[in-house]
Amino acid sequence: MSVRVPGGKMKKEPFEATQFSFIEMFPEQGQRECRVATVYDRPELPNGAYAFLELYCIDPTCDCRRVMINVMSLTLKKHLATINYGFDRDEEMAGPLLDPLNIQSEYARPLSRLFEEILSDPAYRARLERHYQQVKLALKDPTHSIHVTTARAPIAP
Repeated sequence: MSVRVPGGKMKKEPFEATQFSFIEMFPEQGQRECRVATVYDRPELPNGAYAFLELYCIDPTCDCRRVMINVMSLTLKKHLATINYGFDRDEEMAGPLLDPLNIQSEYARPLSRLFEEILSDPAYRARLERHYQQVKLALKDPTHSIHVTTARAPIAP
């Protein structure tokens, strides 16, 4: 696997890139800015509300410019899909794409299509990228509370 390091270069070294929930790192903002879609009369999905929870890499040396989206059914109270999305649209694996290493349910494909519809909102795309930058800036500040929140997710040297 490759990871983008500062300066835009890619490295192909083993690393442990830990994803961490934006809502856990920034609780009030995360709750306020979490995207939720309510679905009715879509034959491929059960009626109900779906939260698109953002997870970001907390490796301070990584500049992957990606977000992992865990799609949770608020009605069924289940994690139904994991979608990987890169901000650099010209990258080969920019996505959105269903992450093959994480949870996927029988609803994963229709939820991925729903996420693509949600991405048609330029303000939402900009928010995801802002959140990525916010996480990376907080990781650079050793006094930021993000380090207490993420302390249970160790980073490999």
